[in-house]
Amino acid sequence: MTARAAIFPTSSRKSAWLDPPPSLSNVRSTAVLPETADLVIIGGGLSGVSVAYHALNAYPGMRIALLEAGDVCSGATGRNGGHLRPDYFGYASDIMSKFGPEEAVRHNKFERSNFESVLQLIKDEGIDCECDQNGESWRVFMSQAEFSDALYNLSLMRDIGGDVHDVRVFMRAEARRITGIQSCFGAIASPASPISPVKLVSHLLEKSLIAGLNLQTHTRVTSITRNVLTGNTAHHDSDSDGFEDIDMSTLRITPKRSSFLYKITTSEGDILANKIVHATNAYLDSLLSISSDIIESTKTSKDTVLVTPTRGHVIEIQPLGDRRFFSLDPLHNITNMSFNNGGEYLIQRPNGNFVLGGGRRFGTGNGYESFSSSRAGQEEIDADVDLYLRSFFTQTLCFDNGRFLSPVSQSKEGNAIYSKQYKIVNQWTGIMGFSTDEIPLVGKVPSFVEQSQEYCIAGFTGHGMPRIFLSAKSLVKQILCEDADFLYDFEYHSSADLSESFIKREVIKDDEVELPTCYEISESRLCTIIASVRGY
Repeated sequence: MTARAAIFPTSSRKSAWLDPPPSLSNVRSTAVLPETADLVIIGGGLSGVSVAYHALNAYPGMRIALLEAGDVCSGATGRNGGHLRPDYFGYASDIMSKFGPEEAVRHNKFERSNFESVLQLIKDEGIDCECDQNGESWRVFMSQAEFSDALYNLSLMRDIGGDVHDVRVFMRAEARRITGIQSCFGAIASPASPISPVKLVSHLLEKSLIAGLNLQTHTRVTSITRNVLTGNTAHHDSDSDGFEDIDMSTLRITPKRSSFLYKITTSEGDILANKIVHATNAYLDSLLSISSDIIESTKTSKDTVLVTPTRGHVIEIQPLGDRRFFSLDPLHNITNMSFNNGGEYLIQRPNGNFVLGGGRRFGTGNGYESFSSSRAGQEEIDADVDLYLRSFFTQTLCFDNGRFLSPVSQSKEGNAIYSKQYKIVNQWTGIMGFSTDEIPLVGKVPSFVEQSQEYCIAGFTGHGMPRIFLSAKSLVKQILCEDADFLYDFEYHSSADLSESFIKREVIKDDEVELPTCYEISESRLCTIIASVRGY
């Protein structure tokens, strides 16, 4: 495709989810960075805020600082396509071949549980985030081969015991009648919803701030080092002789000696912490210690090992013609669509506008590029992707509703396809984090350093909204309850009854938090990733 200069609408590069910006977007809880914290979370998107939310629900006495380099949700969370669309079967054969049928079923259950948990939270707490509790996602297949492959995976998931009871198949004639897309070969529908990710995160963040979270926006982390401890700091005794004072009003006990493992250097000063959660997604490799240990021997042209920054493009479209909805059949509440194995994805907002993303395979390097975390890098629009998305919307969705291919014209400038049936009102990009093995990284990070307490939640490879909320809950469970080697910092925070029964009641009881086993960041997995990067 010949390179062209993109033509931007007046409000170009402004994510619809950040217009206007949320009220908490640049909040600093305290004018000065706290000196210490039990847990420091790096990254203020859905992952980082969800970790804070679940941790403070489970352990209200925990001191948590969340550090965000820019505004809250200024990264991928605030710049995505607005989908809450679980995948119940599309990965069945791939996961089975790598990990077996039990893991494929676990994926099915986990995405369903995450979707239902988020919907229930939105309903129970009345969160205004453009959610449709009864929405349908339609995968529309533009080739027979793609449709046949999807049917195979659906049948496979059903046969191994996955829950696909609400997944419906529409053959060619019915799919064409309902969608009006005459070039499709079939469709598969399942529950889904559009969502404003920023409004959801804003609600979780507000709850966390009320519970005691210290939020520090515009605080860029520049380095993480081991704190130089003096004396015998690994104090595990629970008797009062080892403590300076007991604050009964908050059930917190302050140790006499410093016991903080890490010094985190930021643009606003230093903070000491016992535990760190990396929720930086695309930029995980820049700070994670295990990655830093091996980066020189595994350096690639993309300067990444675990997660590759990947540019996604999105446009917001106002329909102007006769057709204003996805479905031509009022019995179907189609709120989400995807095409070309998820290469293009589309939702409709409550205001009637459509949000279309995808097309990165037509961009430079298929969207796999090395970026700085600067705003300019995030907002750079690839002209070829821009052109493809504009033409795809018009030609595929037949928005004149009277013909099956809307008339397409060239603008006077000669490089922006448009149709009288719609208007581009917003256009933006976002940097996703694609893991090297295409599987999220959630858990404690193995390290050569004794008593390492670094965790991460990243690498969701463009499919984060259906996975992150419960991934964060599972990570919190691990941080609070499964770390037998390093419990002293939680022992002195509160009474034995609170530290044991409260956490177990709030976190461990949840059966839905069954994280797929392959998300674990095991040493063997890291070795496999490193070997693939090195080209072994």
